[in-house]
Order: sequence, then C-alpha cells, then structure tokens
Amino acid sequence: DVERSRGLGDVYKRQVRSGTYARENLGSRQTDRLGIGKRTLHAAPSGRRDSPRRIRPYRISRTDSLRMHGTPAYCFPAMQLRIQTEPEMNISPLRLLVNRTIRTLCPALLMLPVACSESGLTIRVIDPLTNVLPGIVYPPAGDDTVRVARGENAVLQFVISADDSVAAMTPVLRSLKTEQGTSLDKAVLGWVRNVQASHAYVPAAPDALQSPSGEYPDPILTDTTVSIAAGGTALLWLDIPIPADAEAGLYEGSVRISGLKNGKRIVADRQFTIQVYPVTLPEQSLLVTNWYFPDKFSFMNDNESVEDDSPAYWECMRRLVETASAYGQNVWLLYETGTPVPTADGKGLTFDFSRMDKTIEFLLRHADVRLIEANHFAKRSRNGWTDPFWANVPVPDGKGSYVYQRLPHDDPRVQRYIAAYFPALQEHLRSRMIDDGSGRSWLDIYTQHIADEPLNENKTSWEGLARQVKQAAPDIRIIEAYRSSSYDPALIDILVPQLDEFVWEIYRTMPAGHSCWFYTCMYPRGNFANRYVTLPLIKTRLLHWINYKYDSPGYLHWGFNAWGANGDPFGDVSAPANDWPGGDSHIVYPGYRKLYPSIRLAAMRDGIRDYDLLKMVEARDSIRAQAFVNAIIFDFDRYDTSVSRFRQIRREILDFLEDMH
Repeated sequence: DVERSRGLGDVYKRQVRSGTYARENLGSRQTDRLGIGKRTLHAAPSGRRDSPRRIRPYRISRTDSLRMHGTPAYCFPAMQLRIQTEPEMNISPLRLLVNRTIRTLCPALLMLPVACSESGLTIRVIDPLTNVLPGIVYPPAGDDTVRVARGENAVLQFVISADDSVAAMTPVLRSLKTEQGTSLDKAVLGWVRNVQASHAYVPAAPDALQSPSGEYPDPILTDTTVSIAAGGTALLWLDIPIPADAEAGLYEGSVRISGLKNGKRIVADRQFTIQVYPVTLPEQSLLVTNWYFPDKFSFMNDNESVEDDSPAYWECMRRLVETASAYGQNVWLLYETGTPVPTADGKGLTFDFSRMDKTIEFLLRHADVRLIEANHFAKRSRNGWTDPFWANVPVPDGKGSYVYQRLPHDDPRVQRYIAAYFPALQEHLRSRMIDDGSGRSWLDIYTQHIADEPLNENKTSWEGLARQVKQAAPDIRIIEAYRSSSYDPALIDILVPQLDEFVWEIYRTMPAGHSCWFYTCMYPRGNFANRYVTLPLIKTRLLHWINYKYDSPGYLHWGFNAWGANGDPFGDVSAPANDWPGGDSHIVYPGYRKLYPSIRLAAMRDGIRDYDLLKMVEARDSIRAQAFVNAIIFDFDRYDTSVSRFRQIRREILDFLEDMH
C-alpha cells in the first residue's frame, strides 16, 4: 500500500511528513510509524493541549456534542464531494451514469480521499475492519465497493477531517438505489467514540494495537452530534441491513455530513457503492450467547437502582434483548428459578415457577430464542480456583419458611433439594408449549448449568452434582464452560471449552447427541482470536470462522454488559484489578433506557453471518468450503489477518455462490 501510494507524488510525501502512515501486511495488522517530522496529538485550535470533552456518564441525549481531535489529516485533490446549500435531492440517473463511467475509466481515482477547500472537510472511506486509532493516518480503501449477500449487513466506515473547527456535525444517509430505482432505506448511522484500555495484560498479542494516545475506537453513538477542532478527525459508522428479499444489483448513494463552520452551515457528501449479490443467507445457524447482567441496569437508569420485575426493569430488558438479537444472539442466560414454597408441615418444599415463566415468555416474544441456559446453582466453596463446588440450596427452617445455604454435593439437604426440584422443573417445562406450530415444549430449548469452569482439581464435586441432576431429570440437558481434561458424556450434553483448550484431542470427536462449542473471556491471550478493544477487529470476526473450521456450532462469552468494574463504562474499559483486558467485560454501552452497540459487536455479527455463508458453500462443495476457510484460519491460534486478503476470500465465496445460483 505504501509503495502504491508513492506513485501519487508530493501528496504522499506530505502524508509521510505529517508523522504517521498505516500499512497493512499479509498475515497480521501492523502499523508502521515513519515518524518524519513532529506530530501534534490532540491539538486544540489555540495550540494548547486539550482533551476531548467527556460525555456525562451513562446518559447521552440528542443535544450532546462530542468533540473528537486528532492529528492533521493531509489529503489528496478533491473529487466525488459536492458542497450544496440547495435543498436535498436524490441522485439523478445521469449522475449515476457519470459515476459508473468514472469507476470504469479511472478506478485508481477511487483510492483517493475526498476533500473540498470550500468546506474544509475531507471524507475518506476506510475498511470497517480497520481499527482507526487517534493520531494515525490510514490509507483509504483501495476498492470501496461493499459486497454483501442478502440477509447480512453492509458496513462502511468514514474518517472525516477538518482544516478548521466544525461544530454540531450530523450525518444522514441520502438516496441509496439501483439504476432501476430500487432503494435501501434503513440504516444505522453513528459516531464512533474512543475509550481507554490501560491494562497491559500478558501474554500480549503479537499484533496488539499500539495507540499513540492510549485510546481505541469502540462505542457507536447513534443520537449525538460531533464537533471537531481544526486538524481534528471524527469517525462515522454506517450500518445498512440488506433485506432477504432485496433486489440484487449495484446500489449507489451517499452520506451527507452537515455542520457549522464559523457559524455558517456547510454540507459535504461522500458517495459509495454497495453490490448486493443474488445470494440469500438462510436463517442463522450458529448458536451464540453473551451473558447479560440485570443487576447492571442502574447504568441505563441515570445510576438509579432498578427493581426486579418493575416497568423500568422490563424496559431495560427489552432494549437489551432486542439489541443482542439484532447482532446475532440467540441463546439466553436465565437467572430465575422456581421459587420455593414450604409444604404445610414445614418440612418440605414445592415450587412456584411463575417468575421464571414470565422471563421465558418475555424472551420468546422479544428475541430469537434457540436455547435457554439456566444459571449455575453451585459455586466454589471458598471462591478459591481449585475449591470444590458447593450448591446454594433452600433448606426448610421448620417454621414455614426456608433459608439458602451453601453445602457440599454429598450433603443430604442438597440431595433432597435436587431430588425434589429438578423433576418438578422437568415436568413444568414439558407442559409449556412454544407457540410457533413446531410442537416443541420449553423442555426442548432448556439447558442447565451446574457450576462454572470445572477443573481437574474440582471435577469430582461437579460430577457429583451433575449426576444427581441427571438421575432426577434425565431429559434436562446440561451445558457447561468446561476446563477439565476429561469428561463423562453421561453427565454433560454441550461442552464449552476455552478456545486454547478446544485444541485438546478429547474434543475432536463428539458422542452422538453431544456438541462442542467454545468460549473466550479474559483468556486465551497471545495470538488467539478474541474481542478486546486492543486487538485488530478482524480477530473478532474470525472467531466464527474458527467455529466453522472446527465444526463447533456455538460460541459463549461471559461479558455483554458487565459495566462498572473500573468506573465509567465509557472510560477505561479494562479492569487491571481483575486482570481483565480492555473490552472483556462489555461489548455494548449504556444510555438512558437504551444501549449503544460497538464496532466489535458489529464485527462479531458479521462473522456469525460468514459462518452461514461457509455453510452454504459446504452444501454445494464441501472441499471448496474447506479451501476458503483454510485460506484464512491455519490453526487455532494462527490466522491470515490481512484485511485485503479477507475481502478477497469473501468476494470469492460470494462469486462462487452466485455462480451456483
């Protein structure tokens, strides 16, 4: 990319002198600092060092203005940018024809960013798998046509720079249509904000991002304006869902940026192209769970506590499950259990499932539900990593009530509870039908956790509890994030090893009726794929190529919204005290009764749909499917993370499926 840019002459030299230039190498994402001349970081108009204005924690309103600063962005001569003060109008057919002619005759021009001396704005398209770090100048996308199948999302990333201060910048998607007039109307536009990640975890990834400012792009704010200082930059995210019935073809449109410069309104457009293939993705097949935490709903409620089962609780739940569903989640952690009800003699227990039912009914109404995973009922006895698991069970107090106690698996009170509760639960689930005409009951989608991450040292206690559950309710499936080097297939149905232990031979072949997912969390580290803010985005997307390569039908992560471990969720997203890398605890951000997605969540969603594309290829030619995935995933921790190579393989997949159409 750098060699190619040298052909652009003096412009390239100006970029080099500005301080930094990003280069993409095959095999990993690297940033080469060419460092000629002095670089200015976060320079305010006055020349003093100035930090971006902080958004007040947890609540962002439409009137908030987020200032973003960066190093000066040197740009090439103007093209494909129109400054308009007349009323907004659709792109004419003649304009579409001119654009296509330019693309045909002058493809090299598309590699240039766009600028206009009148507005002082520069708008460049950067591949959305590129983490745009503050203070680094990135080459524009060599081919900025976005190629997608029907049923997935077209994503674009724009870097906007200004030669003078611009206030209250607002984006809008203008006409996006084919030559025949078919349009795509729905889109999510948002400004990408930077967060910090101070924790230097080890072992670090060899391709970990190195931000000069210590900040990394992540949250996508969809309801705020942005102001930038002279020489500053802002990052805009455009996410367009492609309907399953969309007309195939070339869609051309533009994004418009308006703002105030010296009190005068300015407007700038940047055109882009989306190619929709005559390939329709099937219903999502990969099973995905991110554990969510209702006890964090206060962050969505102006730091006021949210009472369980209150209107505010269900509003926050609705926002959470709708956001998670839109990004590919279809497996849901269930916290509620049957409420113990003492028997008349005060010596036994029956169970009221009404609160549990309310949550399951809510999920079935508002989310895509493939599985429900009931929360663990046992924990380590003294919270030591190798301690045995003790169950937290209700024990009748003989006075018409009960108390919860943590007891070992072989305690008679634990045995009595399991023998009473799980048969009652199994029959209750069997009695409740899913209202989709399938004839399935809730029991068909229910799975049960026992205790999290059993090891060789405490596997015996885990197995003691699992054996009792299986004996009491043999039709309830057991799922677990599993760390031991051996397992009893009679006691577990869905094994979920950590990615670096997924390499073990015990997971290569599964008994009939069993499946093996994998999970990531604060581990694995090193060169393994994960979803930290300090990793190249492509490593998050490739998680689900790993699912495909190793025939793993599910993925689990513990942290959807575990905010607050290090204070402000928009501040430092790592937690050094917990040894949590940046972004491990959450992949969404809180607003008032709303959630903001992140660029990592979008990359994860797109990887989930890549899994289905590979499945489509497999249905036609399994050898070809393996060739595609093997070109990117070499081993559990070795990948080709070149974004350009990834785009090439994706295009070959779409071309193959189009030819088979």
